[in-house]
Amino acid sequence: MSRIHKALQKAKETRRELIGDGAKYSPLERINYSISKVIPVSSKDLENQHVVSHSVRDPRAQIFRTLRTNILKQMRLKGWRSIGITSAKPGEGKTLVASNLAGAIAMEINNTSLLVDLDLRNPSVDKFFSLHPEKGMLDYLNGNAEIPELLINPGLERLMILPGKDAAANSAELISSPKMTSLFKELRQRYKSRIIIYDLPAVLPTDDVLTSLNHIDCFLMVIEDGNCSEADLRKSIQILQNGNLLGTVVNKSIYGDSYIDRQIVNQ
Repeated sequence: MSRIHKALQKAKETRRELIGDGAKYSPLERINYSISKVIPVSSKDLENQHVVSHSVRDPRAQIFRTLRTNILKQMRLKGWRSIGITSAKPGEGKTLVASNLAGAIAMEINNTSLLVDLDLRNPSVDKFFSLHPEKGMLDYLNGNAEIPELLINPGLERLMILPGKDAAANSAELISSPKMTSLFKELRQRYKSRIIIYDLPAVLPTDDVLTSLNHIDCFLMVIEDGNCSEADLRKSIQILQNGNLLGTVVNKSIYGDSYIDRQIVNQ
């Protein structure tokens, strides 16, 4: 039995375990976006950026769907609805994982997902979805825009994106500001079916992630195989010790045949 087939079987079994015979998580009705912008992104553009979790043909999609199932199982047990995706250093693939995880969660008819670009020093979620937003998170934090103006649906049902757009040098101060604290609360409380995925900066270069620990339910660490040293990983985990670290994802595994191979590993 192939690895992909085994993963498919495991995902089906886990889904049955989560939903059971009843309707604990009832399906959402089809969503109409009357206020937020709808900017459809072509499947080709998404594929070029390796955002494939929505695909029914790409075998890599199942990796992210199984990751989604593992994560949602743990989050539902705790009643958590927000997760931060980070890494030890920049360039390890956290935005790739965050984008695909958001897409995979949106495929579940029981949830909507909101992908928030909170890497204020180097926002890049818009690039992964081939978007060119006029404004972003920094405009909101500086009082130049409201959240409904910023939200974008990229043509994938049940997925919303809050882009970053412009970079900010004082990112840690902005994340710890009263305006951002209020936004953390608002995003979590507004829709009970929504899972919020925060694309965070890397842990080691700044204290941005540290300032967000009390506002995000749980965290996932992305590790680039062969690039993240054991010392950096240990230091990053130590920084996250007061947060709920679900586990790690190994990206660009030297043992796999795809850009992400090994998945969540519980502590």
